[in-house]
Amino acid sequence: MRLTRAHGGTCLLSLLAGLSAAPAALADPLPTSAEHVVSQGRSLVTDDTAEALVLNPANLAWLPAPELRFDFVGCPDSAVKIGCGTALGAATPLFWGLATALRVELVTPSVGDGTWGRGFPYAGSQYTWLSWGLSGRLGDHAAFGFAYDHSYSNDAYVNSLDALTASLSYRPNTHFAFAAVARNFNRPSQLPIAEQSGAPVLDGQYTLGMALRPTGRRAFEIGLEGRYWQGLDQWTERGTVGVDVPGFGRVFGSAEIANLGNDAHRGVLGTAGLELHWGGLSAGGGALFGSGLGGSSTAGEYATLALSAYTQPGIPSVAHAVWLRIEGTPDTRAHVALLRRLWKLAEAPDVDAVTLIVRSEPADSFAHAEELADALRVLRAHKKKVLCSFEDAGARALYVCANADRIVVTPAGGVRYAGLRSQYIYLKGLLDKIGVKGEFIRIGPHKTAPEQFTNEHAGPVAAQDHEDLLRQQEAVFVRNLSLYRHLPEDRIRAETRKGPFVAEEARQAGFVDAFAFDDELERATRELVGRSVSYVQDEEETRAPSTFAGRDKIGLLYLEGDIIDGRSSHIPLVDMRLVGSYSMQEQVKQLREDSSVRAVVLRIESPGGSSLASDVMWRELSLLAKAKPLIVSMGTVAASGGYYVASASRDIYALPLTITGSIGVFYGKADVSGLLQKLGVTVDTYKTAPRADAESMFRGFSPGETAELEHKVDQFYDTFLTRVSTGRGMSKTAIDAVGRGQVWTGQQAYERHLVDHLGGLREALADARNAAGVTDDVPIVEYPPAESSLLGTVLKLAGIGGNQDSVAAAVDALPPALKGVAHALAPMMIYRSDEPLARIEWVDAPQ
Repeated sequence: MRLTRAHGGTCLLSLLAGLSAAPAALADPLPTSAEHVVSQGRSLVTDDTAEALVLNPANLAWLPAPELRFDFVGCPDSAVKIGCGTALGAATPLFWGLATALRVELVTPSVGDGTWGRGFPYAGSQYTWLSWGLSGRLGDHAAFGFAYDHSYSNDAYVNSLDALTASLSYRPNTHFAFAAVARNFNRPSQLPIAEQSGAPVLDGQYTLGMALRPTGRRAFEIGLEGRYWQGLDQWTERGTVGVDVPGFGRVFGSAEIANLGNDAHRGVLGTAGLELHWGGLSAGGGALFGSGLGGSSTAGEYATLALSAYTQPGIPSVAHAVWLRIEGTPDTRAHVALLRRLWKLAEAPDVDAVTLIVRSEPADSFAHAEELADALRVLRAHKKKVLCSFEDAGARALYVCANADRIVVTPAGGVRYAGLRSQYIYLKGLLDKIGVKGEFIRIGPHKTAPEQFTNEHAGPVAAQDHEDLLRQQEAVFVRNLSLYRHLPEDRIRAETRKGPFVAEEARQAGFVDAFAFDDELERATRELVGRSVSYVQDEEETRAPSTFAGRDKIGLLYLEGDIIDGRSSHIPLVDMRLVGSYSMQEQVKQLREDSSVRAVVLRIESPGGSSLASDVMWRELSLLAKAKPLIVSMGTVAASGGYYVASASRDIYALPLTITGSIGVFYGKADVSGLLQKLGVTVDTYKTAPRADAESMFRGFSPGETAELEHKVDQFYDTFLTRVSTGRGMSKTAIDAVGRGQVWTGQQAYERHLVDHLGGLREALADARNAAGVTDDVPIVEYPPAESSLLGTVLKLAGIGGNQDSVAAAVDALPPALKGVAHALAPMMIYRSDEPLARIEWVDAPQ
């Protein structure tokens, strides 16, 4: 007895299932059902390639990127060749967790003298399968799939068959996966292949399977499957194994058994194969072998070739250099995306060098610049060479690229650096001209935000605070250049007074190393590496998942913008983000209740805002911190209300140049009665109590109201102190000593125990992974999901573009003076007059 071939997931072993059905025919090979052509050894539980269409359509939902795959299966002339032939298929993810696939197969039957049965000729009868499938995810752990197959043949026995398949996959964790597949459940042809066999041409098959990955990774997995053949009323059992071979590819193997408990009729079919992976190219093959009654055997071979938009572990890529071009200053999320990309490049074994082509400021603050500088230091620590290219660089570009191995500048370019500056806009003169008066009560002279509306210039305390802050920033800036450009600090300060610099002057000052046009960067990179390497643009690489979907993750939660009561929103014309207490409260609660989120890093980029909204967020974050690790990472600014919410965590990271502190509140309104008088507008007010209209914009505060508001501001401030005291484990007196609106850099805040660590997002994520007890490759998922702005949508419809860069470009197109005034006015236009505020003043970022 010779066994026919079997394919990996659909198992062409109806022969094995039917061995006991036709004792009189056991001396001759029996044909199998009209099956598909598939490369061997694959588990229908775990295979996520384009072949999932004919193995388990549900698994298409896990396909990481588009794939084109060719399969060939050959059988020896001495065997019946049902299901041998060639196949070409393509699959791709779609949207909303959906995926689809299309496949054409030319199945080649035997050239022997058998018959299909019932008088139909068998020899030389070929048929073609056309298959289409659709799948979708059901959350993080499950997926469903559907497939439709239609056959074409000159032989009426196998022509125009319509087969339906439905399947489910469930992957509860990284170790286990389960699948159920109902193939041909509509039973398209129950006619027997041969009258003596009783095996239908195409009948219902129902498979249950499970797979185990002992380490939780794809490197080694084993699978078990049981299939019920409806027409034969028989089960077959199958085992599979898959092993990644480092630096090579993957080994596949399988064994299927029919009549396991019947020594007289037992049949076994095994497969063994190897697939090589190199980038997005996969190629491999193997053998089919088995033994049946009487010791006879049969053998066959198979081959597969795939071109994918994702990579699998395999042959290492050739070492090369990559370049990234920065033409627009990244916003908050784009900044984090750039950081994560540089971290990945640092870990990439095939990257020898990274060239940053800097054509705008690479960061919107010195705090963000410090994180990028740290990413460059990480690259160098992993033995990568780093080259920076300037055209007309600003101070933040110089800060970042000082950490590179080499800086080049175009010969006609330069460095626009002549020291640091910060600028504050005061609106009293404008408000006086239009008849508007700002009336505010604040906790102390360091709470300087109201002065932008009540003063023409900074008061003495505010001016001293601003100067101290700028000196702190300048000290960190100069120290960074001194350490990584290997220049004495005194020389840096002396050279700074000569700026800005043309290219030659920048080289003489020691701020750049050489000159290079864009077309010379490849040569400059190779010179830096010290040998010839390929030089390619960096592109994000999609990798085959190393684990089952739905694994544990770290949440990266953004708190970005002015804090307001209500829902988050965006004011595109001034590119102002508003983070609402309701939206943040719901998002934090979701993270707290999601068991797959093992820890949360709260990234704060906020100058503060509503004290009530800050308290609502603080409460929800405090509950989160009790349920799982909560790590705070302060970005450019996390001050006033931004610091308020940070105090919910006892693990706070700040960058040396983060703006933080400003513990304090103020309360006030704009009195527009003078404006209305100029316009000839009068307002009649009727009230049942003297203070019913105290918060009205149509009059100023009375002396009694001012005294009462001062008392209320003290109460709001006491609540603020209480929250921070609880979070920091310090007395309210100690917090008050560094509070009352005083603004600190991250370095100063660390020295005053207002933050726990000096570091950026990289260190905060590492702390979160350690606290959660997860591996370094755990997924980092960002919350809330990024949304397109209204202006971005309009620009996209207009054909200009719909991303955040388009919005930033539209904002930058405003005249600088107008943009500055709009930014300064915006906070007072978004808050109610009866709202106590915990916010710092608007400042043009130091540059």
